[in-house]
Amino acid sequence: MKKLKLFPKTFLYTIGIMSVIVLLVHGLMYVLLPSFYLDQKREEVSVKANELMDTLKETSEEQAIKIAEKYAIQHNVNIILGINDKIYRYQGFTPIDIYYNPADVKDSASMLPVDENQTIQIGSPGSLSSYKVILEKITFENKDHLPYELHLMLSIQPVDETKQVAFKLLPYSIAISFIISLIAAYIYSKVITRPIQNILRVTKEMETLKKDSYCIVDSEDEIGMLAENINALYDTLWHTIESLEQKINDISEVEKEKVEFLRAASHELKTPLTSLHILLENMKYNIGKYGDRDFYLGKAAEMVMESTEMVQNILNTSKLQTVSHEEQKEKLDVREVLLETIESYKILAKAKEIQLTLQVEETCFFYMNKEALRKVLSNLLSNAINYTGVGKKVEIQMVGGCISIENECTPLSGEVLAHIFKAFYRPDFSRNKKDGGTGLGLYIVKNILTHANLRHSFTPSDLGMKFIIECPPVDEQ
Repeated sequence: MKKLKLFPKTFLYTIGIMSVIVLLVHGLMYVLLPSFYLDQKREEVSVKANELMDTLKETSEEQAIKIAEKYAIQHNVNIILGINDKIYRYQGFTPIDIYYNPADVKDSASMLPVDENQTIQIGSPGSLSSYKVILEKITFENKDHLPYELHLMLSIQPVDETKQVAFKLLPYSIAISFIISLIAAYIYSKVITRPIQNILRVTKEMETLKKDSYCIVDSEDEIGMLAENINALYDTLWHTIESLEQKINDISEVEKEKVEFLRAASHELKTPLTSLHILLENMKYNIGKYGDRDFYLGKAAEMVMESTEMVQNILNTSKLQTVSHEEQKEKLDVREVLLETIESYKILAKAKEIQLTLQVEETCFFYMNKEALRKVLSNLLSNAINYTGVGKKVEIQMVGGCISIENECTPLSGEVLAHIFKAFYRPDFSRNKKDGGTGLGLYIVKNILTHANLRHSFTPSDLGMKFIIECPPVDEQ
């Protein structure tokens, strides 16, 4: 049985239980039917005898004889009525003459039940036959104080015939009951096991990670609750898988960016070092103009300083990329940090005669590292001032849930904007490191804002170029 599947196991258990019930019910009916029948007859004969007695008490002898005769026919009972040593016999259920000696019934017994082994002989003298009856004997006086002795008999002969018929019908009854039980057990097993089989089928699909697998829930019982729990568990599993896939993709992208950054950094460092090596070699052998060592030592010192600055920028970039611990983040008032950062660039803007305007209508809050936010704003302000011509203007605004830094310049082309956030990228017009910087500014800005989940854009505008940082909604802060 342990190796059977749920449907045949349920079917066998059900049909077994129903078979036991069928046999038990038929057996009890066959055994208890006679006893139940006799109890009913005892109660009936007692009720009828007392009913007739109550009527006879209020009548005369002549009326009593007529009433007893009529009662026997109407109620299909046999009556022996003794009145003042005279005996009257009336039959209702047997066509033969009644011969019955009332003296055979003991006075102490008000009721004489006759079971399967007891009979009362009824018939004419010399031709007596056995007939099973149940008897009630009552003695009383009528209104004229005449002594009455009433013997009322009911036939119980039909119970034997019923038992014989039932015994003959028993095999057919049991067979029909078994057929009905088979059908009922099959339907019951199908109904009970169908949702479980559905759950089994769906969980097999879930095992292969089929995304659209879903258990049908059409009930609120324990099976329905099990299906709902499986669906919830599978949804959670898929959310976890998708989250892990996204994390893997993010990590892969970060690793790819790191490789590209290191490749670009090594190239950027290799170029000045190679130039420095050639310069020193020429100075060593006093080749041509390089014999002026004092002048070219200054050039060499400048190249060393530029390389040192680039290495420092690379280290700062790497440091900012690792600032991701929750304990290093805080809720920052952007207006306050912006005002602090602008102070450092007012002198530079004044030196270039750049009109620096600030409009703050509202503030917003970022949940991030304060030093990283300062770096973002500093890089954006530095780029805006460096790439703005003398006498032009830079506008800084905090309006409508956005921070914007817009400078007056020639808008960048789409080709340049496609690469502007890459490490060490400098447009053709700013290849000179003295004018175009290291090419790490916007790369750093993009990485910090992306890590802080802040939407941003760098697009051409009516004035020139505009960098926008969107403030997150209040429920996301």
